[in-house]
Amino acid sequence: MKKIVIGTAGHIDHGKTSLIKAITGIDCDRLKEEKDRGITTELGFAHYKFGNDLLLGIVDVPGHEKFIKHMVAGAWGIDMVLLIVAADEGVMPQTREHIDICELLGLSKGIVVITKKDLVDEDMVELVTEDVQDLLKGRLLEGAAIIPVSSTTGENLEMLMNTIKEIAAQMQERSGRGIFRLPVDRVFSLKGLGTIVTGTCISGSIKTGEEIEIYPLNKRAKIRNIQTYHEDTTEAIAGERVALNLQGLEKQDIDRGTIIGRPDTLILSNRIDVAFKYLDLPFKPIKNDSILRFHIATTQEEGRLILFGKDTIEPGEELFAQFVFSNPVVALPDDRFIIRGSYMVQTIGGGKILDITPTKHKRKAVELDSLYNLLKEGTYDEKAEYHIMKGGHKGIDKTLLPVFIGKDASYTASIAERLTQLGKIKSIGKTIVHMDYFKAYKKTLKEILADFHEKNPLKVGISKEELRMRLPVVEPLVFQAALDECINEGEVETEKDKVRAKNAEKSIDTEVERLENSILKMLFNAGATPPTLKEISIELKKSENQIRDIVQRLSYKGKVIKVKGDICFHNDVMENIKEKITAHLKEKKEMTPVDFRSFFDVSRKYLIPILEYLDEIKLTIRVGDKRVLRN
Repeated sequence: MKKIVIGTAGHIDHGKTSLIKAITGIDCDRLKEEKDRGITTELGFAHYKFGNDLLLGIVDVPGHEKFIKHMVAGAWGIDMVLLIVAADEGVMPQTREHIDICELLGLSKGIVVITKKDLVDEDMVELVTEDVQDLLKGRLLEGAAIIPVSSTTGENLEMLMNTIKEIAAQMQERSGRGIFRLPVDRVFSLKGLGTIVTGTCISGSIKTGEEIEIYPLNKRAKIRNIQTYHEDTTEAIAGERVALNLQGLEKQDIDRGTIIGRPDTLILSNRIDVAFKYLDLPFKPIKNDSILRFHIATTQEEGRLILFGKDTIEPGEELFAQFVFSNPVVALPDDRFIIRGSYMVQTIGGGKILDITPTKHKRKAVELDSLYNLLKEGTYDEKAEYHIMKGGHKGIDKTLLPVFIGKDASYTASIAERLTQLGKIKSIGKTIVHMDYFKAYKKTLKEILADFHEKNPLKVGISKEELRMRLPVVEPLVFQAALDECINEGEVETEKDKVRAKNAEKSIDTEVERLENSILKMLFNAGATPPTLKEISIELKKSENQIRDIVQRLSYKGKVIKVKGDICFHNDVMENIKEKITAHLKEKKEMTPVDFRSFFDVSRKYLIPILEYLDEIKLTIRVGDKRVLRN
């Protein structure tokens, strides 16, 4: 069954609620105050089935100027509008304002219903019809069907319903594949059931038993039950009026204006880039830095307007702009919004959200024109690439790409695959990095190595951790991927925890060669009781740091074996120790520290480090206070 949501619009007391009751039998005025005063103050809801082919969800909005925020909340989720104009009054102030709101929300499907036909003659109906036609010239609803009806006598109601059905048949249903969002327009509790929230599911779908998050309250709950149009169901889909029975939340824990979504699928925005249109009204220009009321879905917040390229925006003009909020809003790119003056009860503009995670732009930067065109007219592939590029060297978490462009995970996965094949991005674990930044990161890595070798010619290389700390901050997997690529490209090599540029070693001068030979000779002659680095530096009259660098080079070449701290052995000496120990263990099967000391006559200073080194290289293994061959 196809499901479409329609909503009313129009001036107070023009018969919106009466019309809905006449065609559905449902009275949308549920509050005592509404019945006593005879006006709608809150959103009302009804539904109507055309057999098994079409189900209409109907949202009845208040017409009074004091309740425009409720009207905006109701209009935000509808697919088709019924613009109501009373035959006995004609076009009125809220008629015009509601048309502005519908247009700013992008509503292009609708019907004009002239109500109270039974109260006037045909000439009056014709006059009101002409006024409406003049009002709609050049607007989205220009050419919409105009149907005079009487909710009292039932005249032309069948014609109206047939027209609704015809238009609905041509409309495309909202996709259930998007990111699930349900703006809350009503919260109440029922005895035995607990907390219930209602709203129009504007995208995606959700099932009974799933966990949800209430944005921006950072609260979670579980869906106990779902109803659509007063019938239990296991799934709510975009385009339906939905009631969710939430488990784990009290009524006071949630308010109208919040957004229901899946956990970690939406983000909070304190700053958004927009295309802002100032309605063609007889008002003054709006200045940069003005405070305005920002309406989106069922949410209302005050926002500070930042204009790009100009200091003011004129009536009828559309500009690239940014809104900054003290309290965050929850939105997605391509969402529509409404702007009302902070001190005037009047809709003054609105537009479309372009970026929910923008940077602070320089207001009159030249590049803002191209950015505006990309965000407003660019393809989703181009927008995705822009958001990944915006992540810099760190890139972005791939789970956030859907919310950055306002599309579901499978859609964004196909975009990422295309961009990867084109060589524009690189996926590393949970991170996506733009290839320009990844290449720049690798270039910086090699430059750091070159600089390190230039300043430390005697050092074997830089430690991997020190190298990572000198580079721009990225996820560890991104660093490792860049390092691995540099190694595979033959420009970098590693030895244990050291990283060095390939072929970085320069020709050694005779002084360094003399020192190397002297150190090797001292270590060889000392046998199993070698001098410390400090003792070598004193003997050779060189700094301890210089000796340490040269020993590190000799260790890298395999000529010196570093055992523990500053204890180093000539490789030939260590090989001799290993051969004697191996022969002894093959014959005797085991060896105590006393046995080892009888071979080499060493103090505990050398005994323990040597035994631990033999264990470390897996020649021996300790069993109690004895050593045996590991194999």
